[in-house]
Amino acid sequence: MDIKQVAELIEKHHVRTVKIGGGDLDGVYRGKRVSVEHFLVAAEGEGFPQCDVIFGWDIQDEVIGSLPFSNWEAGFGDIVMRPDLSTFAVVPWEEGSASVICDFYTEHGEPLALAPRQVLRRVVEEVRAAGYVVKMAAELEVRFFREDQESLREKGFSDLRPLNPGLNCYSIHHASIDEPLIGRVCEMLNAYGIEVEAYNREHGAGMYEINIRYTDALRAADQTMLYKSATKEIAAQMGATPTFMAKYADDLDGCGGHIHQSLWSLDGSKNVFWGEEDGHHVSSLMRHYIAGILATLSAFMLMYAPNVNSYKRYVARTWAPTNLTWGIDNRTAALRAIVSNHESIRIENRAPGADLNPYLAFAASVAGGLHGIEKKLEPPPAVRGSAYKAHDAAPLPNSLPKALETFRSSGLPRRWFGDEFCDQYIAFREWEVEKHRRAVTDWERRRYFEMV
Repeated sequence: MDIKQVAELIEKHHVRTVKIGGGDLDGVYRGKRVSVEHFLVAAEGEGFPQCDVIFGWDIQDEVIGSLPFSNWEAGFGDIVMRPDLSTFAVVPWEEGSASVICDFYTEHGEPLALAPRQVLRRVVEEVRAAGYVVKMAAELEVRFFREDQESLREKGFSDLRPLNPGLNCYSIHHASIDEPLIGRVCEMLNAYGIEVEAYNREHGAGMYEINIRYTDALRAADQTMLYKSATKEIAAQMGATPTFMAKYADDLDGCGGHIHQSLWSLDGSKNVFWGEEDGHHVSSLMRHYIAGILATLSAFMLMYAPNVNSYKRYVARTWAPTNLTWGIDNRTAALRAIVSNHESIRIENRAPGADLNPYLAFAASVAGGLHGIEKKLEPPPAVRGSAYKAHDAAPLPNSLPKALETFRSSGLPRRWFGDEFCDQYIAFREWEVEKHRRAVTDWERRRYFEMV
């Protein structure tokens, strides 16, 4: 789309306000709301100034202040948001509104290398230079509660009322009971340009899986970020709140954020994962790609599982992987090869949770696959049966500090994602580790209050 087509959409839908912004280091859609008059002028010009603090505070907006980029010494100056007009869309659940995703630039006009969308774009460009196009989709599980912002805080985010009690996984009539809310979310996503292929009750009270159709990697990451943000907005209008936490409670299954991916020829005519080399039609290229993801998974774990809570999800027999394994249509392995036909053959990376930053998790998975192709790596034998019993397979990193140390000590992140991003991201996650180290939890009070 060009600015003329955008202006026509604005006039046709009587848009008054445009939400402009992009994903921060946590994958949160941040920016501003501007008038259409201001948008149409600035979108064609220098763009929109934005305080660089959006890359300098944590998930709770606490200013870190000592990061390599965005800190007290530098004075928190401006960066520039430039709209990617191909992402412009009318917001159907908010009258008179539209949204657009922006890329971030320095005031000197250079792409901001540490911005997550830019990190993914660089990896996608390397894939294209190698002669391929990568197509992706995220499959996020989410829990809905009959709570609002005030009730969440009054209850201390505990003892919340789920949208629907009981497990009821795949139950049609329970999903139909929830249709006024979940159906509304899906209807609005479709109208927003995010195609929902299917949705179903998952294995938990108020838990759903909403499946978005695959597309080119950058657009897929955009849609995943917008899906999370939009779902929160739409649910709030109906008195509900979703959470994409990886693990809401220790006695419940976690919420996965599985990444589906496949490589295609540059003209989009052929899925190059399909081959005749074995009985499952897994091509040698797909084998290299699988091997690369497995070989880099520990080093890139910080980008798949970015939060302290992310690692509470990796528990055997809870549908989350625990080791570096792959298998043919095996949901206990870290990588599931789906080999149904020549168009839909793909890899499902089951390591990330729903708390992923889509740009960074996608970048990690694609970079891992491309690393395997470059080095012509071969994967271990596909696991048969329960991967939880594959005791010879290396375990996944089981904590944020361990993932941080592995990321820091490996040369692979800097090779694929650049020094500016890695320096910022390491310092950013060091802060998260330290905040958790200082925190006194309910678990500690229950365990020690009376008896020590």
